[in-house]
Amino acid sequence: MKMYIAVLDEFPDHMVPTLVAHAVLGAHLKFVQFTEYMYWLETSFKKVVVRVNRKEFEKIMRIPRTHFAHENNTLEGITSCVVVCPGMEIPNVLKFAKLWDVKKFT
Repeated sequence: MKMYIAVLDEFPDHMVPTLVAHAVLGAHLKFVQFTEYMYWLETSFKKVVVRVNRKEFEKIMRIPRTHFAHENNTLEGITSCVVVCPGMEIPNVLKFAKLWDVKKFT
């Protein structure tokens, strides 16, 4: 069981750690009411951070039991991170998403 954290690929790499930290804390406050989340918290605590494009991001935003996050001064404050509550069935858009990594420029 894993917590999926999807970051919009337009978001600047140097701000991703802050975005993810804030997003996971906000998600914790929201998800603590769910049995599946508490089970994950006590038995797994595994997390996966993925980088997704806008089309994938919009699909992920429609998944139930999600938490949306943003940074006020980055990307004009638009939602740029979605945390999916552990225990939910994982849709293909997350299963096949690329793990987050620093963008490589050639």
